[in-house]
Amino acid sequence: MANKKISQLDAIPGNETVSGTYLYPVGAGSALGPWQTKKLTTNQIASYIFTGDSAGGGFPAMNLSGQGKAIYFNNAAVGVGTQTWNDTSSAADGYNYGYLMVRRSDGLLTTGSGIAAPVGGDDLGDHKATQPLDMQDNSIQAVGPLISFQDGGGNIGCDANELEVIHNVKIKLDSPTIQIGAEDLSIISGDLNARSANFVGTVTGSALKIEGASSHTVTDIGASSAAGAINVDWTDGNIQYQQIGVNTVFTFTAGTPAPGQTLTMYVENTQGNFNNLRTVDFKSGVATDRVLWSDLNKTLDPHVSSAGCPGVSGARTNVYTFVVMNEKIFASAVTGYDY
Repeated sequence: MANKKISQLDAIPGNETVSGTYLYPVGAGSALGPWQTKKLTTNQIASYIFTGDSAGGGFPAMNLSGQGKAIYFNNAAVGVGTQTWNDTSSAADGYNYGYLMVRRSDGLLTTGSGIAAPVGGDDLGDHKATQPLDMQDNSIQAVGPLISFQDGGGNIGCDANELEVIHNVKIKLDSPTIQIGAEDLSIISGDLNARSANFVGTVTGSALKIEGASSHTVTDIGASSAAGAINVDWTDGNIQYQQIGVNTVFTFTAGTPAPGQTLTMYVENTQGNFNNLRTVDFKSGVATDRVLWSDLNKTLDPHVSSAGCPGVSGARTNVYTFVVMNEKIFASAVTGYDY
């Protein structure tokens, strides 16, 4: 082939691309010559630039990539030497907040880096936080069946049937109001120590069972003293009271007295004269024989009902006590309190 100037060579047609087999002429020799013309392929040039030739002692500089080499991005201002970076944000959007992970101090491309748009999950694997994680009011979803806490902090487990909280020392619920279910029975195994500003005393026993209505709030039934017939709902409380001015029959609302329950009632006669006695009687539902009185009551005072319930003298108060056992209500009375 005759020697030609570069300007005399044919250009690459538009339908061709540079391949790895294209040849370049180079002058080979020592720094002072003489030189020989030799050929290099594009692949050889690329390999030399990016991997170097350790035998030849030439390129690349250590900043270039290649096996065992690090990659740096030097964007420092001329003569300053300080790296300047824009954080990925809507203002610096590459492609939907694409990211490139580099070290700020010198522009080193860090291990595991890539250029991509963020996706729904990044396979966090065994990543460990080095500071508190701020979720910015976002939820954590699709958590596994167990959350374990360090330092012997117990764990929280969950499956389709239940949520389980386990700790070897204490589980603390600190709130003015705590709701456990809507209808399910809550069962506490072991000792129960209840403390509050309004709780006094100790609840103990190997078998303690409280069912139905159990309230020690004093309840004013609030019916008219001239009503003559007044309903008493045991679920309103275990201590109730009512004023009367006429003979009165109290009827326990059907279904509210339960076995083992007690009810204490005090009934006040508002008549000012002691001799203005008013008769009182109690019945449960439609039955009158369910409330039982001692037969001695019938011999002590002529002002008792046929069942044996003592009446209330004027300007006095009686205290009636009822205990439910075996579908009967056992009754007793202490009469004549000046109250």
